[in-house]
Amino acid sequence: MRPTDLQSKVIAFLRFPLIVLVLFAHCNFTTISAEWASLPFASKVIDIFSQRVAPIAVPIFFFISGYLFFKTGMFSIDIWLKKLTRRFQSLFMPYLLWNLLYLLLAIIIGLFMNNVPILGIPINNLSWTDVFKAFWNIALIPGGSSITAPIAIQFWFIRDLMVVMVFAPVIYFAVSLFIRISGKRPLVRYLLFLAIIYAFGFWPNITGLNAECWLFFAYGAYFGIKKKEFIVAMLPYALPAFILLIILIVIEQFLPCEFIYRLECVTGLVFVMSLTTMMVRSGTWYVNMTLANGSFFIFSYHYMVLGSIVKLLGTGIIPPFNDYLALFIYLFSVALVVGLGLLFYWIMRTRLPFITYILMGGRR
Repeated sequence: MRPTDLQSKVIAFLRFPLIVLVLFAHCNFTTISAEWASLPFASKVIDIFSQRVAPIAVPIFFFISGYLFFKTGMFSIDIWLKKLTRRFQSLFMPYLLWNLLYLLLAIIIGLFMNNVPILGIPINNLSWTDVFKAFWNIALIPGGSSITAPIAIQFWFIRDLMVVMVFAPVIYFAVSLFIRISGKRPLVRYLLFLAIIYAFGFWPNITGLNAECWLFFAYGAYFGIKKKEFIVAMLPYALPAFILLIILIVIEQFLPCEFIYRLECVTGLVFVMSLTTMMVRSGTWYVNMTLANGSFFIFSYHYMVLGSIVKLLGTGIIPPFNDYLALFIYLFSVALVVGLGLLFYWIMRTRLPFITYILMGGRR
């Protein structure tokens, strides 16, 4: 199999498992009550997986997005504008519609409960200004949530991705300049340069200018601009990346800090890409298009169900009596959200194909 074909299969395969990891990242039950946090074994497993392993999916998505945006290697203002036009359908329209759907549901619930979910403010205090802020950053709403995300919280990823694509010419110029001046082994120098900026936090903390988004998008952009297969570059480092990732996770249990977590993201990217390449190439893993196609719908809808599960568990109605029950609830919650998502997606695709097409941004 040609490297380009194999790489396409790797990207297609990763769409579903990475979304599942996003669900696990949003499923850290150890923070919802003292009962969950006090479990000796389950709390540690959940915390490690939801806080350290699962979030690796986000920079991987940004990396893939950067590669796909520049994968032809050619770039001009005309090409950039055409790409933005296509992203208007695939990113902006779903972003707008899903946030509108979340907002309407929150307002409807707020009419009965007198408190708008997610926003965290009384329904009577909701103004038109707050409504507009909810499409960008709910933390701007006075007296509400401190989360710097739109009301469809998971769509902060799409928001920041759209912002970085607007500045794609800057990234293209910067990457091209770096390639020209770096001499031999530009990939090693480029990766080291981005890793230092990211790991040491040399990046402004501004909503919409997320460090993970810009730096991993730029990392993926390198391979697109150079027209290089990233699976070829990363595959030789599969074992070292795995060993280093385990070491970093262990160290972080005794020395938790943002620096180590960011190193985990860089290392995790290399390991995940290398492992997936080996498994897909050997035929052990194969692309299931039903799962791949439904992944964006699962991503878009999941906070409705998962947020309700977290709210329910936080009340103590279903107490985690022991570690085994807690881990079962943890795994079952994600499986339930995935299963319902695929079911809803199938029903909507067969019964309401046009609406599904719009909500999915033209994705099949």
